[in-house]
Amino acid sequence: MSGRVALALVRDLFFRSKIDTVASALGAEVAYASDLDSAARRAAELKPQVVFADLSDLNFPPHQTAERIRASAPGARLAAFASHVDLKPLKAAREAGFDLALSRSEFTERLPDLLKS
Repeated sequence: MSGRVALALVRDLFFRSKIDTVASALGAEVAYASDLDSAARRAAELKPQVVFADLSDLNFPPHQTAERIRASAPGARLAAFASHVDLKPLKAAREAGFDLALSRSEFTERLPDLLKS
């Protein structure tokens, strides 16, 4: 992968499709990981500019995810998202050091800018 690279810790196929559509329109590349071990490996390989984590997925607990990704790709910007009614993981993401902790709708709205950064 070359150019702007994002790593998405997202297993939801519908949401992956949304991300891919926006990325394609911007000429950005998105790689995916479906568990924390593969996420850490992919982050080390790709050195992505940004990493998106779906905190609605229990495979990506905020503290462990931030720790593993920061160790593998220290320069990556970390953006977490979850349902707007599920405040606990968003609060945990902020506490864990994610750069952004957004509701799903905020994440979708800000996705083009996140992929450009």
